[in-house]
Amino acid sequence: MKSIILTVILSFVSLSLFPQQTARERIEQRRLEKTKQNSGSSTSQTNRSDIRLNDILENARWSRIIYRYIDLTNPTNSPLYFPETPVDGKMNLFSTLFRSLQNNDIEAYEYLDGRESFTDEYLINFTEFLDRFDIYYETNNGTITVHDADIPSHLVQGYYLKVMYYFDTASSSLKVLPISLCPILYKIDNYEDTTRYPLFWVPYSEIEQKLRQMPAMSSSINNNMRGSIDDFFRTRMYDGEIYKTGNPGNLSISQYTNSPQEMKAEQERIEQELIDFEKQLSREPVGNHIQNNKNTKNRRQRTSVISKSNNTGAQQSMRNRRY
Repeated sequence: MKSIILTVILSFVSLSLFPQQTARERIEQRRLEKTKQNSGSSTSQTNRSDIRLNDILENARWSRIIYRYIDLTNPTNSPLYFPETPVDGKMNLFSTLFRSLQNNDIEAYEYLDGRESFTDEYLINFTEFLDRFDIYYETNNGTITVHDADIPSHLVQGYYLKVMYYFDTASSSLKVLPISLCPILYKIDNYEDTTRYPLFWVPYSEIEQKLRQMPAMSSSINNNMRGSIDDFFRTRMYDGEIYKTGNPGNLSISQYTNSPQEMKAEQERIEQELIDFEKQLSREPVGNHIQNNKNTKNRRQRTSVISKSNNTGAQQSMRNRRY
């Protein structure tokens, strides 16, 4: 009898000593399992987001990666938020992503702090995802059921959007290609503080066809003016602040600026650069503008991103700051 009691006590102690797996631990476990499955055969993993980019970059004379934060509390971005809960067959963007992921129609990838890697190693496991974020579901004969009311679409109040601005030589125009999207879930913790949880990255090419079929009311004045959610992204109808650009140190703006004012000024500077570049395209030959753009950058006297990589902001997790 004593041995049984001791065994039970030890089992409870072991549970408390070994908390829920972290994302890194889950990924490592999955990698080891996949290595065992693929033992004896050589496989190469391709970052799926790079395939289409490489095709575009072959014909592009200039390109720039931009990351934006899309705040769904901003009325401009409301087409991505409503309806909060699926109704009459209509779903908002997150509900669509959620159902597509559940049905294995799309593939999503782990949110890694400050970078993206769209390889098999980081594929989201749907059941793990539900457990991790306390999303209620039922299982019957191995089939997972999540009721519409249990999809936390009303808690997803923002997105990270990665796009590529590039000069298309075929049309001699500036184009913007959506690359990937990351929904952000907002939760109030025990201390009444709101914590942001970036859920996963999904390549835009995975959801492009579905977004073309999703109607978006783009005007509250003329309700007949309708387009698709894909149109909403491609024509840049959203309002999103820049929080990062492609750079050698892979740093967000908050990591190399020292105050909110400095960060705001840097965001506005980058935004103006993009506007000026697009305007100048219509006035100058392509080659001249690209060379002038390089010369302008060389003349600027601003602090190097690399020299600021030791800034205390660089030590912060993306989960603990707005960007």
